[in-house]
Amino acid sequence: MNDFKLDNEPKIRTGFKVPDGYFESLTDKVMQQIPEPEVKTIPLYRRFTTWYASAAAVLLLAFGTGLYFKLGIREAQPDNTAIENYLVYQANISNYDLYQNLDENDIKDLEQSVVISDDAIEEYISGQGNYEYYLNE
Repeated sequence: MNDFKLDNEPKIRTGFKVPDGYFESLTDKVMQQIPEPEVKTIPLYRRFTTWYASAAAVLLLAFGTGLYFKLGIREAQPDNTAIENYLVYQANISNYDLYQNLDENDIKDLEQSVVISDDAIEEYISGQGNYEYYLNE
């Protein structure tokens, strides 16, 4: 195969010629044809309104949280008279009143006799300071 050199061969002309300075002025022409976008102007008072609202919400949240934990939920405490009346009423409850609030299983459990050994009774009485009261001689 013979070597050939492309630079020595005659070249075919395309038939198109670029005018002088075409590419230098091309960008200016294209930019003139593109419509310029309208810039939205945001007034300062509207932009700062968002910041003010955010700051107010944070302050309100912090104040509300502090107030909630400081005050807490306090239940109404009964006065001394109400407590005394309750204790007096509870002292007057009879066995019949207690049985009304129990179901059959509870009553059966209460009716079962509890087996306590004599040793356990003696140990309990000796542990009390006034065991002579219980002794019959």
